[in-house]
Amino acid sequence: MVEVEGRVAVITGASRGIGAGLAEHFADRGMRLGLCSRSRPVLPSGDDVVAASVDVTDARAVDAFADEVASRFGTIDVWVNNAGVLDPIGPLRDIPADDIATHLAVNVMGVVHGTQAYARHVRARAGEGILVNLSSGAAEHGYAGWAAYCASKAAVDRLTEVVGLEEADAGLRAYAFSPGVVDTDMQALVRRCEPERFPAVERFLELARTQAFNSPAHVAASLLALAFDPAQRPDGYRVRVPDEAG
Repeated sequence: MVEVEGRVAVITGASRGIGAGLAEHFADRGMRLGLCSRSRPVLPSGDDVVAASVDVTDARAVDAFADEVASRFGTIDVWVNNAGVLDPIGPLRDIPADDIATHLAVNVMGVVHGTQAYARHVRARAGEGILVNLSSGAAEHGYAGWAAYCASKAAVDRLTEVVGLEEADAGLRAYAFSPGVVDTDMQALVRRCEPERFPAVERFLELARTQAFNSPAHVAASLLALAFDPAQRPDGYRVRVPDEAG
């Protein structure tokens, strides 16, 4: 197991789901954390945690949070852009344009803001940095009813690839990190969808019946290995967590 005690990580969307699971696992491993989310993060502020309510669609707020974490802990070793939404679900023709814009503001511009803040931090600190942007299989494969989500995750993948090229000289490694299927509130939302809104719902119901999920701890361990174990570094920018059950 890679040694990470004392390392510093920022996680956005750290109030529930994968973000909360990452935060708890990283804390158990002795890391110092900057946690933000629109609601209260899963862990409170303390000696090793800076926790704040931050809307990732607000670039200035994200920059200010990055500065606060750096002022408290110094160099940020890894930044995880995890904050994201799934709604709206349904045929694109039926979705109000404002709902699409809201979705993209979180899933795309939220990642842009976190990425910009961290890229500037890495250059200012003149050291290696690891950027992890949460991706999905939906970035590579379309699902009827998920037009906004598929488009946003595809955008995240391409943005991550470009940033990796632009910032390689500064020592920043950038990854589009697909965690596999984790049983979060987002998955529960998917399972409640009518087939008319999301035709692939049966596939996700079957995953629940068989409990074929990746646990947050498995995802967290995979992320830390990617970030800090040289033997686990992939050749490309896109990484998928192996199925835990497999």
